[in-house]
Amino acid sequence: MANQTENIFATGIVYDGIGILIRGESGAGKSLLSFDLMDRAESRGKESGLISDDRVLIEAEDGTLIASPPEQIKGQIELRGFGIVERPVVERHSIKLVVDISNEMDRMPENEEFETELLGVKLDRVPVPSRSLIDSVHQRLLVLEALRKIKSAVS
Repeated sequence: MANQTENIFATGIVYDGIGILIRGESGAGKSLLSFDLMDRAESRGKESGLISDDRVLIEAEDGTLIASPPEQIKGQIELRGFGIVERPVVERHSIKLVVDISNEMDRMPENEEFETELLGVKLDRVPVPSRSLIDSVHQRLLVLEALRKIKSAVS
């Protein structure tokens, strides 16, 4: 049986070898957070790259969520105020973390807020308030803390 592929509204990146899907409404700051994280990884000598911006193809493969870029937008990411820019593309990567940008600020989220499921695959999740509620440093810290948790679970 062939794997089911879905084309979802999200941005996919790799940070220090970990695949991340960033979801949120149009204009929520998915691309900007992606730039921030990729630039941080690059400046620290960590593996980084763009899977896809705005639309991501996902499929479940042996209990792992795999993301890849649609051909027509491969390697392109929007930087508002500048336009479409090119970034090194990651053709295919497993996803371990889902970042959901929202218009809410929950000071102490419940444990169930830190997990989600896509195509039957359970994934770590981190809710991240939009930049209208918190600054970019706070957003980055929330994502980096979720990544630390994933890395420590693997070690």
